[in-house]
This record gives sequence, structure tokens and C-alpha cells, in this order.
Amino acid sequence: MRNIKLTLEYDGTSFFGFQKQKRHRTVQNELETALKKLFQKNIHTIASGRTDSGVHAEGQVVNFHINSKIPFFKIEQGLNCYLPDDLAVIAAEEVSPKFHAQFSAKWKVYEYRILNSKTRSPLERFRAFHVPHPLSLLKMKRAARLFCGRHDFRAFESSGSRRKSAVRTIRQLSVQKKGREIVLTVTSNGFLYKMVRSMVGTLVEVGAGKLGLTDLKQIFTLKKRELVGATAPPQGLVLKRVIY
Repeated sequence: MRNIKLTLEYDGTSFFGFQKQKRHRTVQNELETALKKLFQKNIHTIASGRTDSGVHAEGQVVNFHINSKIPFFKIEQGLNCYLPDDLAVIAAEEVSPKFHAQFSAKWKVYEYRILNSKTRSPLERFRAFHVPHPLSLLKMKRAARLFCGRHDFRAFESSGSRRKSAVRTIRQLSVQKKGREIVLTVTSNGFLYKMVRSMVGTLVEVGAGKLGLTDLKQIFTLKKRELVGATAPPQGLVLKRVIY
């Protein structure tokens, strides 16, 4: 039995997230449909993690087990023949039988793009969060440092999660100005449900002067969801890569 690892890229705009659903179009549904066409059998895929509706990926990782002699490079080519235009396999390889896309992952890297401009961009409406009022990059950078390290992030978790623990470690959270955009890049050993988008919403309020560093420290101390900024929309979020 072979263990095949796939790296996926997708535009999440028209997907109801990654996880398979009966009544909605999802990444997993499309991928497993393509796998069935290629191998003529039902195949279950394991992902590094779920992405929500509207969230994109440049480096989502999945694995599956198959008893087939088809070379991995032909698996990549074959799947891309069957997959829709907004989903592609960008790499395929055979890995150790012990490899598990979710449990073998050490770090995940997400990027969030904020279009900080008075004028909205029709071309970026599915790729960035438009914030028309000025944001202080310096304040956001200072606040970002407080997220780094090992913390209980339950205040930044939306309802609906089944996680036993809300403790996560953020290795890096950078805030950079790129033209009209503010780009946030976060690396963590795991993320809670809508955690990144809640962090972004909070940092936007810090940048707008609605929250200060003292407020942010209080959020970590009290762990109350109502103190956190509004959850940022999904279209600015991209799963950049998974580190094993």
C-alpha cells in the first residue's frame, strides 16, 4: 500500500471550505471525485487542516493510501485533467507509510492581505479585505509581538470548535506594508476555528486606534471573546504552506 502526498493550490471563492459536505461544493469533494475517476475506486483523503468558505490555499497538503503502480508524476497529471479550474495539484510524491498530513505537521503558515486604501479594488475583492480608513502600521507591529509565544487563544476562537485545548504557539507574526496592502504572515503549530481572522480583526482595530496594547493584554488575561475585534472576512486569508 502506497502513501501519496499531494500539495494543492485553490481559489476558495466558490468553495464551502475544504471538508466534504453533502449539499455544498468543497475542495475535498472535488478532489475525491477526481481520485475516483483516476483510480476507479473511492479514496479517502486526509488534509493538514480544514480551510473555511472563501479561504484560499497555495500549499494545502493531503495524503491518501492506494494500491496502484501509477507513478506519482502521472498521478499529478491525471488528477489535474479531472479537477476544476479553481483547484490544482501542484506537487505529488510518495512518502513514508507513517506520514499523516495532519498529525505529522509541525508548523502552518497563513497570510492575510488587507487592502488599506480609500478606493476599493474590483480585481482584489476576492483576495483582500478592504479597509478604507487609515491604519497605523507601527501600532499593528507592536501589537503583533504580543501574540508571539505560547498562549491560550480561546478569546480568538469562534464558536463551533471541538478542540480540547486552546493553547497554541505562534512562532512568528509579521506585519508588512506592500504598496496599498498590509500583509500579515503568521506561523503557528496549530490554529483554532477562525483564529487568524479574529487576530486580524483585532489588529485592524489596534491600527485604527480603537484598541491599545493594554486592551490586548487584558484580552489574553481575561480570555473573553467579546473583547476581541470583529472577525475579518475570509477572502484575504491564504494557507501558504505546511511545514513537516
